[in-house]
Amino acid sequence: MYTLDELKKQNTEITDLINLLAVVIEHDSLRKNPFVCELVSRFNEKVWMHLVFEDNTIYSELSKHHNPDISNIAKDFHKSAREIKKHFSQYVKLWCQASAGECDADPFREETRKVFDMLKERIRYETEEMFPLVCKHFDA
Repeated sequence: MYTLDELKKQNTEITDLINLLAVVIEHDSLRKNPFVCELVSRFNEKVWMHLVFEDNTIYSELSKHHNPDISNIAKDFHKSAREIKKHFSQYVKLWCQASAGECDADPFREETRKVFDMLKERIRYETEEMFPLVCKHFDA
């Protein structure tokens, strides 16, 4: 089982990658750079691993909590992960697509910002709501 400290570290790494990639997406010439594509692949793996680890941590125990309010918070958090996975997997397929042309740049940047915002909001919620909830109900 992963600890809260490990989840916090993963959140920091994901945030750092978002901050770096947010700069990169503003430069059309970098979008198809193979090193950027490699970085996006690493970003994808990191996000997916984090979402999987969340499911295999204290959050799964929290979803079984005797208090239905707490249980529902954990279940809703889990449901939001499924939505992020779905949206994110569609997005990642587009990042290094060889056929994408210059006319795709603005919609691509817009979609990237949307994905980044979703992930940042989830990290914020996890940090401000889920971590304290876990600490309050488990000796984590």
